[in-house]
Amino acid sequence: MVTFWRDGGGEGKLRTKQPLPCRTRKIWFVMNGPFLVVNSPQIVCVSEPDNGITQVTVRGRWNGALREEASRVLRACVTQAPRMLLVDLTQLQDPAGDSATMWRTAARYARTVDPPVILVVCAAVLAVRQRLSADGDQTVMLADTVDAALAATPSQNGWIAQHHLALPAVPGAGALARTMVGDACLAFDVAHLVHPARLIVSELVSNAVLHAGTDMDVWVSVRDVRLHLAVQDRSRDLPQLRDTGTPPAALQRGWGLGLVAAAAATWGAMPSRHGKVVWANLDTQAETAS
Repeated sequence: MVTFWRDGGGEGKLRTKQPLPCRTRKIWFVMNGPFLVVNSPQIVCVSEPDNGITQVTVRGRWNGALREEASRVLRACVTQAPRMLLVDLTQLQDPAGDSATMWRTAARYARTVDPPVILVVCAAVLAVRQRLSADGDQTVMLADTVDAALAATPSQNGWIAQHHLALPAVPGAGALARTMVGDACLAFDVAHLVHPARLIVSELVSNAVLHAGTDMDVWVSVRDVRLHLAVQDRSRDLPQLRDTGTPPAALQRGWGLGLVAAAAATWGAMPSRHGKVVWANLDTQAETAS
C-alpha cells in the first residue's frame, strides 16, 4: 500500500503541499555549494534528469555518522530541485525507529524550497513508520516499496517544460549546446537568462568532452522559479573545482567550474544510473546585468 496525503487530510495521490513553517534544523539551510554527492557503502544516490526523480538508498546500521551523511546527501538532492525524491530504507537497520526524525526533517525542508520537492520514504520498518505517523502526523509520505511509489506517481506531463539534446564528445558540442539552451530560454520566456545559461552549459559540456570523453545528454527545464541545466555523461568521476588561490594565469583545468559557481544560484553533481549528472540552477525571477 502507498499512503500519500492531500492538503486537507485523507489519503490521495501524490501532490505538492504548501511550504510548512520553518521548524527544521539549522543545518538544512546552509546553502553553500557546490553540492557534490559521492556514493558510499552506506548511501547510494541515482539522479535521472529525464524524469525528474532522484532515488537515495540508505543502508547499514543507523548511527550518528550515517545520520550526518544522510543529512548532507538529502540536502544536496533537494537543492537540485527534482520533482520527487525517493528514500529507500529496504537495507537500513533501525529496529528502534531512531531515523524517523531525520526523514521528517528532510520532508519538511523539501516542502520549504522553491519549487517544493515531494519526498517519499519507502520500505521503512514498522518502528520508523509508527514514529512518522504518531499523533496523526502527515508530514512524511510513505510507500511500501520504491516500485509502489513510482506506480502511484502521476505523469510528469505538465510538471515542467523541458528541452533535451543528445551530443557526442566532440569539439563542437559546446556550440550546439549553447544554441539549444538559448532557444530554450526564449521558448520558456526567460530571455534575460540567455547569457548566464549559455555560459554555464558551455562550461559543463566542455568539461564533459574534456574529462569524460563520452556521449552526453543536455537537459534544460523550467521548474517553477528555477531554470535547471543538466549535463549527463557516462563517467562516474565528479568534477573538481580548483582552489581559488591558484593564479588565474595558470588557466588550468577546473577554472571553468569557477564560472559556473559564479553564474549559478546553486550547482552540483551526483551519480546517475550510467554515469553522473552535473547540474546548475538559475533564478528565473532574478535580474541579470545588461
